[in-house]
Amino acid sequence: MRSSFAAPLAGLGLILAGITVAYFLGSASFGPLSARLNGGLLLAAGCCLAGLGMLAFSVAFWWWVVPLLGILVGAGSGLIDASVNTQVSLSRGIRYMGWLHAAWAVGAALGPLLVVTSIAMTGSWRMAFAAAGIGFIGCGLLAGYQRVEWTTIPSNSASASQPAAPASYRSATALIAVMFLLGAGLEATTGDWSYTQLTLARGVASAAASAGASLFWAGLAGGRIALGTLGHRVAPSRLLDISVGACAVVALAFWLTPGAIANFVVLPLLGLAVSLIFPLLLSMTPGRVGAAMTGHTVGYGLAVGTLGGGAIPALAGLVLQGIGLGTLGPMLTGMAGALLLIHWVNRQP
Repeated sequence: MRSSFAAPLAGLGLILAGITVAYFLGSASFGPLSARLNGGLLLAAGCCLAGLGMLAFSVAFWWWVVPLLGILVGAGSGLIDASVNTQVSLSRGIRYMGWLHAAWAVGAALGPLLVVTSIAMTGSWRMAFAAAGIGFIGCGLLAGYQRVEWTTIPSNSASASQPAAPASYRSATALIAVMFLLGAGLEATTGDWSYTQLTLARGVASAAASAGASLFWAGLAGGRIALGTLGHRVAPSRLLDISVGACAVVALAFWLTPGAIANFVVLPLLGLAVSLIFPLLLSMTPGRVGAAMTGHTVGYGLAVGTLGGGAIPALAGLVLQGIGLGTLGPMLTGMAGALLLIHWVNRQP
């Protein structure tokens, strides 16, 4: 893409910045919008925004247009995530949430393959973006057609008639948002920096470290598939206890174990542990804040999580550059420990 637009090397940062800011605004605005508009219509609007942005990417020929199109994709993605996760947390069980987030992991793995296939078939990346745009718009039309099935508060929800008190809602939302921030930061920092740390600081061969990074994402997908298959057998609160506690133990193990063990054993275990945090937090949100405020809390939580997934790895990169690659283990352990502490506070009556 950079070659096609004769764009600067740092141009990707500008595109991602636009997408991240727009995602934050789109996700955070879902709660207030859902009080006035049907959730299915908001999902349809998000799909159409993202689809139009992707289609415009596929035909753009001026570099200055590209970061602006990223705003469309980011805003649409924020509405999509907030609307779908709110609907599932209100009207579906934990297994459905597990499969929803497993599908995200599968999509993240298939996206690069779609681009490679486009380049192989047409010599350009543009067909991949056009296909994604058409897919988004198709989903938007389907969501608009089925909008009557999307309700902000299900009539059979036990918590629908028991909205959280304002002070309780604000406190619960703040704690959930911080957990999203730390969970996304832990996930993204591990995925972004483990390869570099293992190869340059621990002497792990490049091919082996690449396999370890793949195992981390495989553990992430596997954990969510397991949640979708077996998640109903254990209480969600207990699963979250196990997940957060395991993150702290496994992050410490990544810091202290030899490179080969950290690469082939610890990384997939860390992916497995962190994989459950997002779907479990989302599924448990109605019970924490009441069904009436679930859309607001999910939107804010996902918005803050996006900041954590982008800003924390960037800050980690500055620390690794300034102090040394050996600080990755302590940073991951510190994030996992802080996540455990916030979870303990969130578990109090």
